[in-house]
Amino acid sequence: MILVLDSSPLITLARIGSLGLLHQLAEQIIIPDAVYIESVSQARGRPGSIEIAHADWIIRRQVENRADVIRLRPHVGLGEAEAIVLAQQIQADAVVLDDATARQVAEQEGCPVVGLLGLLVDGKRRGLLSTVRPLLNAMREAGFFVGDALYAAILRQAGEESPR
Repeated sequence: MILVLDSSPLITLARIGSLGLLHQLAEQIIIPDAVYIESVSQARGRPGSIEIAHADWIIRRQVENRADVIRLRPHVGLGEAEAIVLAQQIQADAVVLDDATARQVAEQEGCPVVGLLGLLVDGKRRGLLSTVRPLLNAMREAGFFVGDALYAAILRQAGEESPR
């Protein structure tokens, strides 16, 4: 599986010490230049930036179609636009985005989309994670917004519903 990532999922996993999960979930993890700049260069000194910079299995690629990036920019951030266009360029299996608008734009562009939480559920289904709950809790503590209803839905999907 080939995944193209935006900054948010990458930074979140790095901040909670679970960046390596991406390496287990996909054959290739690819990020466009704008995502590298956002998550490493501009984030220098912030939690997660060093881990991302040293992950030699993350492939940095340049987007060829700058016109499409410019066309998408009024609707999404630069990293999101480049991730969507790069996913199309390399025919990735999915682009990993968490922002609702970016996900909608990617779907309109014909890109398969998955969010970070969906990746966690997939990891559990594939036996790469024994439980999702601790990761969800760590993500929340690191500032990644997961509302109560979504939290419960993800746990249900992962087969980790709380006993009543």
